[in-house]
Amino acid sequence: MAVLAVRRGVTRARAVFAISGLAIALAACASRPDVTPTSDYRVEWQAARDRFARANVLMHEGLLSVSASDLHALVDAEDRLGARAEAKLRELTAEGAAHAEAAVALRADGVEGHLYLALNLAIHGLTRSRTAAMLEGLPGRIRTAYERALELDDGYAAGGGYRLKGKYLMSAPWPIRDYEEARAALDEANGIAPVRQNYLFLGDLGFREDRLDEAIVAWRRALDGPAHSATDDIDEAVRELARRRLVAAGQSVTAAAAASAAAATAGGAAAATPGSEQ
Repeated sequence: MAVLAVRRGVTRARAVFAISGLAIALAACASRPDVTPTSDYRVEWQAARDRFARANVLMHEGLLSVSASDLHALVDAEDRLGARAEAKLRELTAEGAAHAEAAVALRADGVEGHLYLALNLAIHGLTRSRTAAMLEGLPGRIRTAYERALELDDGYAAGGGYRLKGKYLMSAPWPIRDYEEARAALDEANGIAPVRQNYLFLGDLGFREDRLDEAIVAWRRALDGPAHSATDDIDEAVRELARRRLVAAGQSVTAAAAASAAAATAGGAAAATPGSEQ
């Protein structure tokens, strides 16, 4: 009887592993778009960059559409993008990741393929439940891609690899989340190029660490700092997100900064109007 019980236990364990393996395979197939790869590395990584850029703008439009006056809700607004926006982001970033993977297959030492793979996967992860993300292996895939990009050229895209690493490690669930490593990565990104988005992320990190005074300083730099060509498509949206955080924290903003940020909000709303070009 004891032997029979052991055999039954082994059989059940094998069944569980088989079901888990099937679930992983089904999740991977469900998230893989119908993309026909080319044999041109540049074509593939630029297609990956295009999908990421479109998804990034769409995500920021979604963040601007979230109505909230509480700091916690503002900092965690990515959890409230809505089903319609998430579906479009999932489609764009699945295509982007497929193109990036094709680029990596064509040239393993190309920083562009690895970075845009990581960036597309990171936004894609926002549209997936935690279980789905784990089944698709997203945490490991994201980290492997940005770490490889940093090994190849850590200054590429104005320190984009460090910026992504900082944001990802700040926002990821436990046990992946690592505030200390996130801050180090964002500091590295700032050492390469003081991009407004770096300061928005540093402010959010400070807030998550209960260091509100530091968060306010960083958000103000995100609002008042100079633009950068690496992030010019989202710079005004970043300024408005920083302004909202400052107001929610009881801080005053100049009339000029408020007007400029309001223009960013109006622009995002117009771009998000149904039927308009994304």
